[in-house]
Amino acid sequence: MPVFGLTGNLGCGKSTALMLLKKKGASIFDVDEKIHEYYKNKKGPIYKKVSALFPQVIFSGAIDRCELGRIVFSDRKSLLKLETIVHPSAVRDLKSWVKNARKFNRVCVAEVPLLFEKNLEGIFDGVILVNVKKSVLLNRIKNNLKLSAGKANARLKCFKPAAMKMKKADFIINNSFGMETLKKEIDILWEKLKHN
Repeated sequence: MPVFGLTGNLGCGKSTALMLLKKKGASIFDVDEKIHEYYKNKKGPIYKKVSALFPQVIFSGAIDRCELGRIVFSDRKSLLKLETIVHPSAVRDLKSWVKNARKFNRVCVAEVPLLFEKNLEGIFDGVILVNVKKSVLLNRIKNNLKLSAGKANARLKCFKPAAMKMKKADFIINNSFGMETLKKEIDILWEKLKHN
């Protein structure tokens, strides 16, 4: 069966779309969730490297992801250092999942936030983009992550422009209008994915 990558900018609703696809019967992989697992594994190399490089984010022996995010998204060099630690393992595990998923007799979808930024579109049979109007997106980021407009814009700069992604994506979901509209978009998408 084909394997699809699902992506989109910060706050666009990728995880919600992924969960709706899972409810439809898709086999899923979540790169962010995999990274959270790395952070929780105190015996693993990623936890050890992150805690050594960013000791200020360790609270009660655990990596505080919010504090880590605050640091790396305000300092480009720190972000690049973190990506150097985390991304090789995340990409390796993603590629391994994609290889195994091709054997499944069902639709398979992996959520990959930086899919285009890391040039990973080639490992998938198609790319699904969750897109949101920028004004709506900024409001969601500010409200959900409790960020100022400036900090919300700074985080969005880590992603390639939505217009470029729309040209490269095979399927586009518009998530600018709330949950009920998103569910309808997923219903339409699901029929396309099943017959792809």
